[in-house]
Amino acid sequence: MNFRYQYSLSVADYLRLRKAVGWKSVSERQARAAVEHSDYLVSAEADGRAVASARLVSDGGTVFYIADVMVDPAYQGGGVGKTMVSMILAQVRAMLEDGEMVRVNLMAAVGREPFYEKQGFVRHPSDQFGAGMSYTIEK
Repeated sequence: MNFRYQYSLSVADYLRLRKAVGWKSVSERQARAAVEHSDYLVSAEADGRAVASARLVSDGGTVFYIADVMVDPAYQGGGVGKTMVSMILAQVRAMLEDGEMVRVNLMAAVGREPFYEKQGFVRHPSDQFGAGMSYTIEK
């Protein structure tokens, strides 16, 4: 499958991809903020529509977080997710100056940990790192 990669994504496509991968819905306002405030966003098109996306959120110094890696189930297994994560990691690498080091963090969806481990990510907890944690706020 040939994918066309771009550095943008519409709010409608973001919301559609969230639904396609079975994630909880968010408001249009939240989706717009997520897309507009990403430090780096890559999406993939196939068959004339967006079928995947991934985002980088960071402070540009020490905190880098990969968010919302979404691949429409009909297109999973074709390497599009791996390519997008590789593009994000290359972007982070390009932001660093000689001698600098950062950790790129993410929260893998349940069952998706092996996908990220194949790309060099370390599962938490491990001997080196404590458990990843989250806190949910709902209004």
